[in-house]
Amino acid sequence: MSDDGPTRLARLVLVGSALAFAVIAVPFLVAPSAMAPHVGLSLAGAIADNDVRAVYGGLQLGCAAFLGFCALAPHSIRTGLIAQLLLFGGLVLGRFASWLVVGLPGPLGLALHGAEVLALALGGVALLRLSPFPRSQQRDG
Repeated sequence: MSDDGPTRLARLVLVGSALAFAVIAVPFLVAPSAMAPHVGLSLAGAIADNDVRAVYGGLQLGCAAFLGFCALAPHSIRTGLIAQLLLFGGLVLGRFASWLVVGLPGPLGLALHGAEVLALALGGVALLRLSPFPRSQQRDG
């Protein structure tokens, strides 16, 4: 299968986003008590451990798997980009809301926010560059 430039960009954005989610997910799934302090969390028991594994680990791993699947499935690329935009848009919105309520985070929080804004922008560009309809649905003339 030969991809055109916009499709290659879309696949690259989806794979990069999937990897970003997976890189966060795996350590939180495997060792939440070691990872939690990096984001200012303290795990006070089984419920906290369970929730961190589920949200930071399992949910993010599910996001990674979905975006990875969409990158590989030709008819799911647009759907994957829309999901990618919604996921990173939600993260960016949540961080902005936090800034308004409690102020700016430390360096790690700023770096995460910057990466999420970049991912959001790349996803938007990739989606805009895709042709409006798959080639099989375009009409000549």
